[in-house]
Amino acid sequence: MRNSPTYTRRRVLTIAIVTAASSAGVLSLNAGVPADRRIVAQSRFDVTSAPLQAEVVQLVVDFPPGAWTSWHTHGGQAINLVLEGEITLRHAGMDHPYRAGQAWTDSSGQVHAAGNTGPGKARLLTNFLLPQGAPQTTAVVDSPFEPTIVYEARSPLPALPAQADIVQEVVDLASGWRAERASVGFTANLIMAGEVTCRIGGERKLYKAGEAWSAPAGTLLGEENSSASTARVFTTYLLPRGTGR
Repeated sequence: MRNSPTYTRRRVLTIAIVTAASSAGVLSLNAGVPADRRIVAQSRFDVTSAPLQAEVVQLVVDFPPGAWTSWHTHGGQAINLVLEGEITLRHAGMDHPYRAGQAWTDSSGQVHAAGNTGPGKARLLTNFLLPQGAPQTTAVVDSPFEPTIVYEARSPLPALPAQADIVQEVVDLASGWRAERASVGFTANLIMAGEVTCRIGGERKLYKAGEAWSAPAGTLLGEENSSASTARVFTTYLLPRGTGR
């Protein structure tokens, strides 16, 4: 996995463990019962060099106790959100702990590592925004005990406005939840648990854990959880700067 300590383009950090009816970056057309959709965690940051970005990568990474990434650099901006446990970011002789619900962003070029110094498992969600052909991660010194990438999804990005935000959001969708929404910006969705049926245009498809889909701005999406269990979704939005929820 990969993280890094450049805090300079951070604009807004919002962490939420709340109940909500609509998601960041979308217009809810038929959100159903608000309690059916619960925001577990959320962050929002400025996108650096937005016009250069060509791909977004979503990662779900588990860190057993004592696991550390290699010392490494990135090929583009990384946006990190701790979902469970605690992750320590290490660079330039300093340690920066981040607990569940906390997030940070970093850019390429600075050597760093991240690890789990706590007694239990930690889970980190990361987005990479990568220019065309840029490497996701370049290792400098390998780690003997690396974390595990549980899920990974890649989506090509359309042209972004010069001023753009990236929103990470984890939501739990109760059994029977359904909604239609028009995406304000580009959206990428990765199922972490359960299943969600998504309708994009005339195509309707069931997505299960580890599967992902994306849609450009202005797309009308129909989504529902018709299973008997709660579904958890990791969603990334690329939005024009300052776009509201």
